[in-house]
Amino acid sequence: MSERTVVHVMRHGEVHNPEGILYGRLPGFRLSDQGAAQAIKVASVLADHDITYAVASPQQRAQETIAPIAKEHGLTVRTD
Repeated sequence: MSERTVVHVMRHGEVHNPEGILYGRLPGFRLSDQGAAQAIKVASVLADHDITYAVASPQQRAQETIAPIAKEHGLTVRTD
C-alpha cells in the first residue's frame, strides 16, 4: 500500500477592513472578530487530522489564521 500526503490549503479568515481598502500585500490588516472565530472553528474541525507541518505567509492575517491550528497540533508555524 502506498502512503499519501494530504495538503490542506486555505485562505485567511475575514479581515478587519472597515474602510474597504484593497489591501493585497499591505501589512497591518488583522483578522476581524469573525475572522478570528473562523480560525478557531477551522482548528476545531482539523483537530482530529494528522497535521504535521504548518506554513503561512508573513502577513498578519495569515499568521493569525494559522496560529490556532498550529497550537492544536503542537506545531511551530513556518513562515514563507
